[in-house]
Amino acid sequence: MTSRQSARSLRVSSLVVVLAVIAGCAAAVPPPPHVLAPPAPRISLEDVLDAVGKAPVLRTLPADLTPSLATTAEDVGFDHEQCEAGPRADRIEPCVFGDRASAIDVVLYGDSHAGMWVPAMSVIAERRDWRLQVFGKPACPALNITFWNQQEQRPFAECDRFRAFVAARIAAIRPELLIVTNESFSQKSGRGELITPGDWQAGLTHTLRTLKDFARQALVLGDTPVLDQSAPECLAAHRDNIAACSTTRTAATARTWNAADAAAAKATGAAYVSVLPWLCTALCTPVIGNVTVYRNRFHLTGTYARMLNGALEEALLEHFPPDAVP
Repeated sequence: MTSRQSARSLRVSSLVVVLAVIAGCAAAVPPPPHVLAPPAPRISLEDVLDAVGKAPVLRTLPADLTPSLATTAEDVGFDHEQCEAGPRADRIEPCVFGDRASAIDVVLYGDSHAGMWVPAMSVIAERRDWRLQVFGKPACPALNITFWNQQEQRPFAECDRFRAFVAARIAAIRPELLIVTNESFSQKSGRGELITPGDWQAGLTHTLRTLKDFARQALVLGDTPVLDQSAPECLAAHRDNIAACSTTRTAATARTWNAADAAAAKATGAAYVSVLPWLCTALCTPVIGNVTVYRNRFHLTGTYARMLNGALEEALLEHFPPDAVP
């Protein structure tokens, strides 16, 4: 390892430890957006990729693991009870982050994976003076598909109504940037009827075609790979063998429909951003640096998502540069 690599690794590690997963959200009559304190560090894509590349050689859990295994499962990173629509809800007043008076409207829309990126997106909105509004409903992807409510074993009619509600709100907001992101793992359209990649692509294509006329730029943020085992439980049983809780990139990505996401984006003129380089080399590991990456098998911890604010910002600005708005 070169001295430059060592310094960079230490810099990433020290920055990550201080990440406070704090965010604000709006009520029915939104107050001014919450100001993050302390400001989150902007870790560059180069440093993130360096840390990801070193992760597979980690053997033992770091003494300063953040979040701790005891708190990992609850490390969501924002007020999800206030900012996400509940199981029976078909509408929600969006949480607002960043600059409430901004001329640049950004909408983040999807299921729980939209919420998963709030810790990073709220930091970006604050830094770039965007007005970020979040429309999220867990287990309710933004695709034009009637999903199966797997908890109640019935068609998810509230999800259909929520999509119609959000479409109307986006048409009214007409955001400069619309970011759509969803969880494709193990989604169903009926009892025992898994949604295929073709179904997923068709449903997302329909949604993007419906919404893209209301946004200056639409962007699909790819899905996160899915681990073989839930990170906190596995790591608790293998504190001296992190590798036992890692998953090959091939297996982890075979469980998600990222190719369908990318194809739908291309078919509709939307941008597509893959998040895989921020998480995996040939292996997808549950610990990167001194950070617990996953809070289960398929959701990032709020701490790790917030660590990625710099990498996500760089990716967004490739498709939505600072001078995109006159």
